[in-house]
Amino acid sequence: MTRVLSVAALQVLVLLGMAGYHEYVQRTAPTFRIPLAPSDPFDVLRGRYFVLNPADRFISATSPHLSRAEVDRFLAGNASFAGEAEVGFCPVEALYRVCALRRTGEPAPAGTAAAFWSPARLELDRSDDGFRLQVNLRLDRFFIPNQVVLPGRETEAGWELEVSHRPGRTLLPRRLYFKGTPIEGAR
Repeated sequence: MTRVLSVAALQVLVLLGMAGYHEYVQRTAPTFRIPLAPSDPFDVLRGRYFVLNPADRFISATSPHLSRAEVDRFLAGNASFAGEAEVGFCPVEALYRVCALRRTGEPAPAGTAAAFWSPARLELDRSDDGFRLQVNLRLDRFFIPNQVVLPGRETEAGWELEVSHRPGRTLLPRRLYFKGTPIEGAR
């Protein structure tokens, strides 16, 4: 019986430790906001939630934030890349946008304005007329309690997500914003 209680106590301590770690990160880690693309998250089975669909999920050569020179430097002569890498976020007004790329474990490129780096899954194809980049930041959905009243529809532009930055780890969603104003109760 003592052995069973010891195992149960250990499991409870591990769960409390994990919860405490995430609370610590959310309170102390640097945060920044990224823009979200409008989406319609209707799902009868899952309840109310907000799909975290970053605006920089699909980037092309027309992007003002990620340059063709940066893509060429990252590809280093290759025509494409698919796999794990890191994306750098640069400040653009009050938000942060994807502006740099680097391979996992490499130092930041010289002269980059990226303030934060996060692991991501990339699919990058270069052609003579430009490039197409798909970025998966591993952000999924954000639960919204039923009592929270949203100031706009999920399909409207202006949604932002505040994330906690953990160097070398995926971004941790923290708070939802609409046109620069935090949504109270949605965490």
